[in-house]
Amino acid sequence: MSVRSSTTAKSTPKKLSSNGINRQGETPSNDNADEVCPICKNNRYLSPDMKLLVSECYHKMCESCIDRLFANGAGPCPICGQIVRKVNFAIATFEDLLVEKEIKIRKRIAHHFNKRQEDFPSLKEYNDYLEEVEKIAWNLINGISLEETEAKIKAYQQENHDLIAANAQRMLQEEKLAKLVEEQELKEKQSEFEKYQKTLEEERKMKATLKDEFIEELRSSKQTADHSASTSLDIASSGVGMWLGLDREHLDDSMKDYNPAATEYADVDGYTLREKYYDPFTEVLGLSKTGGFNIKFVHERALQAAFSGICDV
Repeated sequence: MSVRSSTTAKSTPKKLSSNGINRQGETPSNDNADEVCPICKNNRYLSPDMKLLVSECYHKMCESCIDRLFANGAGPCPICGQIVRKVNFAIATFEDLLVEKEIKIRKRIAHHFNKRQEDFPSLKEYNDYLEEVEKIAWNLINGISLEETEAKIKAYQQENHDLIAANAQRMLQEEKLAKLVEEQELKEKQSEFEKYQKTLEEERKMKATLKDEFIEELRSSKQTADHSASTSLDIASSGVGMWLGLDREHLDDSMKDYNPAATEYADVDGYTLREKYYDPFTEVLGLSKTGGFNIKFVHERALQAAFSGICDV
């Protein structure tokens, strides 16, 4: 474990005030804090329509308190004292405000620190750059050396203004290209789905037509119902063959009348089963065989599988 992580793990928890907010102005992540306005103490049990919004300093307040406190312009946050504005309050995306804060900070950093590996002469320099970016994010998230960190960000922006703009433009082009590819794939999938739907509709119409023809034949024909049913079944079977891609017109003559369900079982022969075979695997099986089991069953099954593929049965 690194020195930083071990120091963090052993740090003393911050003390909380009576309203559940720590003295440094940070809001702990717990369910009660999300349901109660820390200013007016109103809750959603009494006011189901109450909305809690998050300020720039990541503290929640209900809309009524925001309208009352910041109606005349910017003012200090009643929890931490930071100057905030009414227009900058927003609905929280995450229940945990610490997560909300980290996501927002990382988005801001990624907007400026957008260099890629190809912008560096070596992998080591690129890794050092990523480590420095992570250190900046860590300081902003945890409120460490804020003035120094903000100054470092401003200096970086001034030194790399052109490269930041170029990488941002390149990222925008890549996003547009990815969106076009996604739209093209969606169109292709939609086209395939429409073809599938059309095929289903054609099959439905064909089945309906066959059914109507069969009913009409039963009504007008002088033949017996069994004969008509047999004729219709032949027609339907031909149609089903077409639906499945089995065009009977191109089948071999010996296969047209083939019915796999009516084929009689044929024994496999052409081999002689010996009393014993050298087979280390079956010898192991023989040590733990159960009642009714015989090693010959394994040998005979193997011979049948082999001869069924080479013998004319």
